[in-house]
Amino acid sequence: MSEGGGEKLILRTGIVVAGAYADRVRRVLFAQLSQKIKSGELDSKEVARAAGELNTILYDAFVKYLALSKGDLVRIEAPYKVSDGRITWDLRELKVRAFREIGEEVVEKAIEEALKAREAQQAREEEAV
Repeated sequence: MSEGGGEKLILRTGIVVAGAYADRVRRVLFAQLSQKIKSGELDSKEVARAAGELNTILYDAFVKYLALSKGDLVRIEAPYKVSDGRITWDLRELKVRAFREIGEEVVEKAIEEALKAREAQQAREEEAV
C-alpha cells in the first residue's frame, strides 16, 4: 500500500480447501465491505474487480508454482486499502499458508505400521513378565 489516506483492512480467509479459495476470497471481501457498498461509498463492481485481481495472482501461485491440488488447504491474509472508491492490495504483505493433503493410502500405511509396532511392544512386555 502506498502511504496516504484510506482505510487499511485485512482480508482473512481462515483455512479453506484450495479448490474453493476464490469463492472464499470474494465472499469475505464482499462481507467486509458490505456497509461501504450499501452506503454508496464503494461500488460492488469494484469489490468484484479487486477480488478477481487477487484471485488471479493466487491462482498462478497455487497452480503454476506450487502445484496444489484441490484437496490441499490454504489460509490467506491479504492487506488492502480502500480509498476514493478503489481497493488497492498491499501485495508485499500478502501472507499465504499452504498445507498439502497426504494420500489416504499413505496415512493408512502409517497407522498400520504404528499399530504393528505397538503390538510388538506389548508382546515384548508380556514376555518380560
